[in-house]
Amino acid sequence: MNKIISLRAFACGEETFDFTELFINSEAGMQSLPVNVLMFEHRKFGSILVNTGCTDRLKKNLPQFISYKQKHRLSFSGSDSIIKQLDRDNIDPRLIKKVILTHCSPECCGALPLLPKYELISSAQVLCLIKAGITDETMMKSTMPESSVPVKAAGIFNGQSPLKKYYKWVYDILGDGSVLGFDLKGHCQYMTGLYFPENRLLFAADAAPDERVLDDELVPSEKLLALQEQPDDYLVTLSTLRRLHREEPSITVRFLHSRSIPTLQ
Repeated sequence: MNKIISLRAFACGEETFDFTELFINSEAGMQSLPVNVLMFEHRKFGSILVNTGCTDRLKKNLPQFISYKQKHRLSFSGSDSIIKQLDRDNIDPRLIKKVILTHCSPECCGALPLLPKYELISSAQVLCLIKAGITDETMMKSTMPESSVPVKAAGIFNGQSPLKKYYKWVYDILGDGSVLGFDLKGHCQYMTGLYFPENRLLFAADAAPDERVLDDELVPSEKLLALQEQPDDYLVTLSTLRRLHREEPSITVRFLHSRSIPTLQ
């Protein structure tokens, strides 16, 4: 009996990428891609979000928001909020008891203060950044959770998984093997990817704009590498994802900005 009953994605805003500028062997040009928030129903733990998407909370520090928006070509409206979308689907936000955070970015943390009560789960490194208030953008202070929000660092996964061939550390996000985590280095200080073994879906967070980077073997430009906090580690991350993508064809790889994420009903 599967532990995860359903999984779906919500588009909580958009970010525009110039593929021609970011990859030296792409002619795709400007592409507007969604900012995805995943929600899945766990048989034991109930409704769980992966990240929370963009909200108007990001505009509280307007100068920093405008600068960030221009740099990242980010767009969203009030109706894009995950809270609004849950309401439209008659889902009570109070049912969200856990939020899994892949990394600290405006697109991932936007609605954390709007959720009534939840436990925040991620790798110990990501949680340390949040608890210490260390973020890259001043505007993100308005999206940080209250200090009373309980946090849980994922432990090491001791079972068998194809991930162990590619990543030194594999985390057991919920403690029951239903969601596994792994480190994605380079794009930002710390980022955690997620793997759902039951439907063989790998969510590689913000490690690339979308799966075309893997499918078409797109080569990062100097401009793209300059945008990464640790360019050398970023290249290793892309290389590892490509190898996994080639060697494990039954695993579907998707990203924070993928246009299509397989649903599970």
